[in-house]
Amino acid sequence: MLNDKLVIDAVTHAFNYEKRNAKGRYALLQNETNFQLQWNLIPEPYRLPRSRYFQRYSDEALESALFVESDTDVAFYHSIPAWGVYREYSPISIGMAIRERHPHRMFIYGAVSPLEGPKALDDLQEQVETWDIKGVKLYPVDFIDGKLQSYLMSDEKVVYPMLERCRELGVKTIAIHKAQPLGGAPMDPFRTGDVDYCAIDFPDLNFEIVHGGFAFLEETATQVRRFANVYVNLEANTLLIIKQPRTFARILGQLLREGGASKLFWATGCMVAHPQPLLEAFERFEMPEDMVEGEDFPVLTEEIKADILGLSYARFHGLDVDGLRAAVMNDKLSARRAERTAAPWSELPLRGDPAYEEAA
Repeated sequence: MLNDKLVIDAVTHAFNYEKRNAKGRYALLQNETNFQLQWNLIPEPYRLPRSRYFQRYSDEALESALFVESDTDVAFYHSIPAWGVYREYSPISIGMAIRERHPHRMFIYGAVSPLEGPKALDDLQEQVETWDIKGVKLYPVDFIDGKLQSYLMSDEKVVYPMLERCRELGVKTIAIHKAQPLGGAPMDPFRTGDVDYCAIDFPDLNFEIVHGGFAFLEETATQVRRFANVYVNLEANTLLIIKQPRTFARILGQLLREGGASKLFWATGCMVAHPQPLLEAFERFEMPEDMVEGEDFPVLTEEIKADILGLSYARFHGLDVDGLRAAVMNDKLSARRAERTAAPWSELPLRGDPAYEEAA
């Protein structure tokens, strides 16, 4: 809890940054992008040097960073369906291992690549049957047969069969990665306008724009206003709150003004960066007065913060808030957190992949 507010992190990963896991330059560029984001935007003692950042993260390290070293109560784990870019970038086994130990704290999203055609539909079927998923994660680019390919959410041949299968299987939430290109991939597939079409054609499904507002803010803000089934996951945006607070304020303020707090979900992308300094900064954060007066951005009340931090996402997924509160307040992880003895990244080895050199 963060001052009695339930905290749900809507996107978490345990990356494998080993160079041998990367299939080419796009993967290496994405690794570097993640490192630079946390190095430039996260303060000491929470940021990691290159020699420690680039490694294969374990379930123990993710579990500790989220539930012992930070005020995060519940998390959703995302695999990354870019099988042609990485061998396995955010292994689902990590999230599953944590869920096995703490089923009240960790939930799972499935992950498929529509570009794989019938295989994607088979994968989705298997994940529903074996993983107990709460939604499915999509990436708009992947390497297929050695060539970088992309798709739009409006593609009736590539994407709509997958959405129809989601409907048949009872998967109500589709999270689509937008706004941040994968490494050196072209930007066009990461624009958000194509979400309009599937939101119109599948009104019984919910579409979660991951990183929404980090780029294409105006477009995204109008989407959450116009469509009842379009939401924004704030992963990546939350990284801006400490070092670029006015940029964060503009993103948050416009999304709030157009869609309201019920459309916004807190996420840190841990382990891109440590969640605790972001949570502490958000608890202190106030909307700049000139933006409130000049742009009609809402004042950040405690109620709005509580919604963004967890209540909106809990309602979105139909989670029992009182049950979650009781469960997390009385488990072993809560007792360890209360001691406040674990240092940041306490379960992460001190050295990573030796192929990555220490920054000067």
